[in-house]
Amino acid sequence: MSVGSTQTVSRGARKLAADVSGTFGTRLITMAFGLVTGIVTARALGPENRGIFGLVCMFPASLVTLTKLGQGISSVYFIRREKEDVRAVASNLVVIALLTAVVLLVATYLLRFVLLDSILRGVPHWALLTTLPLLPTLLLESHLYGVLQATDRFRVYNTRLLAESVITMTGMILALVVFQAGLAGALGVAVGVRLCMTLWVVWTIHRESRLSLHFDLPLFRRMIRYGLKSHVQTIAAHFHFKADIYLVAYFLAPAEVAFYSIAARLAEHLLWFPQALGMALFPRLAGSDVADAHRLTASAVRQTLVASAVPAMLLAVGAPFLITTWYGPEYAPTVEPLRWVCLGIVMMSLYVLLTRNFTSRNRQGVNIFAAYLALGGNLILNLFMIPRYGIVGAAISSACSYTAATLVLLVWFVRESGLPASDVLVLKRSDVATWKRLASALWSDARPAKA
Repeated sequence: MSVGSTQTVSRGARKLAADVSGTFGTRLITMAFGLVTGIVTARALGPENRGIFGLVCMFPASLVTLTKLGQGISSVYFIRREKEDVRAVASNLVVIALLTAVVLLVATYLLRFVLLDSILRGVPHWALLTTLPLLPTLLLESHLYGVLQATDRFRVYNTRLLAESVITMTGMILALVVFQAGLAGALGVAVGVRLCMTLWVVWTIHRESRLSLHFDLPLFRRMIRYGLKSHVQTIAAHFHFKADIYLVAYFLAPAEVAFYSIAARLAEHLLWFPQALGMALFPRLAGSDVADAHRLTASAVRQTLVASAVPAMLLAVGAPFLITTWYGPEYAPTVEPLRWVCLGIVMMSLYVLLTRNFTSRNRQGVNIFAAYLALGGNLILNLFMIPRYGIVGAAISSACSYTAATLVLLVWFVRESGLPASDVLVLKRSDVATWKRLASALWSDARPAKA
C-alpha cells in the first residue's frame, strides 16, 4: 500500500502489497468456505440450536480476550522494534498461555451454573463443558500469531486459515448432513479443528525457533507493561463487538441470538480487508518514523473507506434475497439488523487502522479512551433498545457506538498528524495509480513462479 506518487514501486511497498493481497485473498477464499459452513450449520441446526451453537462458541473467545494481556501485539513490538530474540519471546508466550488457561478452566467450571443462568441462558450444561478445550487453544493461537506477524510469516498464517476453513466445512457437512449428529456434532467439529490447527502453528514456530518452557522474567515484565496497554483496549474492542450478542441472549430467545449473530457475522466479513491491511501494516508502522507512519495510515484509511463502503452497500441492498436464499425463510428476521450493522462496520474498518497507528507509537491511551467511551455508550443504548426494539435495536446501538469510536480516533489522528481531513478520508487519483502500479508489479513478480 504505497503512499508515494513516484512512478516506480519500492521493494517495501511491493512486500506490503504482497502481504496484504495474500492475506486478503486467503480471507476471501475462507469467507466462501465459511459461508457454506454457516449455511449448512444454520439449516441443519435450526434457529434455536444455531443460536446456542454461536453463543457457546463465542464464550471461550471472550474469556481469552479478557486474559491474553496484549501479548500477541507485544511480541510484534519487541521483536521488530526492540530486536528481542524470537525464541525467548515465543517461549514466554507459551508459558503464559498455558498458565492462564489453567486458571480459566478452573474458574469456568466452578462458575458454570452462574453463567448458564445469565449470559449463557439456554445453553445446555454439556455444551459448555464441550467447549472448554478452546480456552488453552485460543490462548496459544492468539499469542503465537503475533510471532508469525512479527517475523513476516504471513504465508503460514494464510495457510492455516485456508486449511481450517476447508476442514471445518468438510467436517460440518459430514457431522450435520451425513451423520446428522446435531448440536453435539457441530461443537465437536468446531473444537477439534481449532485444536488441530493451533497445534500445527505451535509445531511450525517450534521448527524454526525451538520453543521451550524457559521463562524470561525480565523480558516478561517489559512485555507485560507494553501489552497491558493494548490489552485494555482489546477488551473494550471485543466487547464492543460482542456485548450486544450477550445482551440479546439475556433478554431474548436463542433463535433471536441466531438471527442477530448471523447478521453480525456476515457484516464482519467486511472487516477482513482492513484487518489484513492492519496486520501487514503494523510491523511497518512500528519500524517507521512518526511522519512516515502518519502518511501510511492516512493512505490506508482513505483507501479502506472505499473498499469497505461499496461492498457494505451491496450487502445491505441484497440482504433480503441473500438471507432467505442461503439460510431459508425462517431466517428472514436477520435482514433488518444486517443493514444497520453494515453501516457500523464501515466505520469500524477505519477504527481498525487508526488504532494500529496509535499502538505502533506506544500511544494506546488514545485507543483506550475511544474504546471505553464507545463501549459505555453501546451498553447503555443496548439496555434501552433491546427490550423495546429487539435485535434491530441492538443493531442500531452498535452502528451508533462504532461511529462514535471512529470519530474520536479520527479527530485525534488528524490533530496529531497535522494532515488535513481530506488526506485521510478522500480517495486520490494517486491512490488509483498506485493500485495499478502495484497490481502490475505483483503480476510481474508472480509470472516467473508460474513458469
